Amino acid sequence: MSLWLSWLVISMAWGWAIVWSTKTALAYLAGRAYGRCVVTTVVMLIIWVGVRVTDWNALYVDGMFWLHRDTFAALANAYDSGRSMTVPSWMEHLSVNGKVERQGNALYLPVFIDQWRGETGVGIAYLPKGSQRVVQTAAGDVGYPVRDLGNGWWWVE
Repeated sequence: MSLWLSWLVISMAWGWAIVWSTKTALAYLAGRAYGRCVVTTVVMLIIWVGVRVTDWNALYVDGMFWLHRDTFAALANAYDSGRSMTVPSWMEHLSVNGKVERQGNALYLPVFIDQWRGETGVGIAYLPKGSQRVVQTAAGDVGYPVRDLGNGWWWVE
């Protein structure tokens, strides 16, 4: 249900942006302000292209990692020293199960698991130097580090 609601909200936001941008351009045309109409249209197209080509998933993960890099560093230090790891409450919203999993000599935070079949998953992994480069991301899937987030943390797909 929430997926349908989110798509409805996104569609309404796009509709609002398109309607008001078009009304603005037409108002400039009606007032014979052709230069302003062209500028409005070009700005509208640049913003639309920027929104369409942005990888929002990567931006979200990079932003979460950047905002909470101290917490990720503390988790890595606790893992390296063998202490118990306390997962902060905000990480429960980033992780599928609200936990950080130990996998061999790696630490894995599942961000997405295909709930229907449970065969694919992606997440964030702490891979110390010299550790394995394969992480079990779901019951029937293994993932490999794709993008370096910094300080030994990787985006795994």
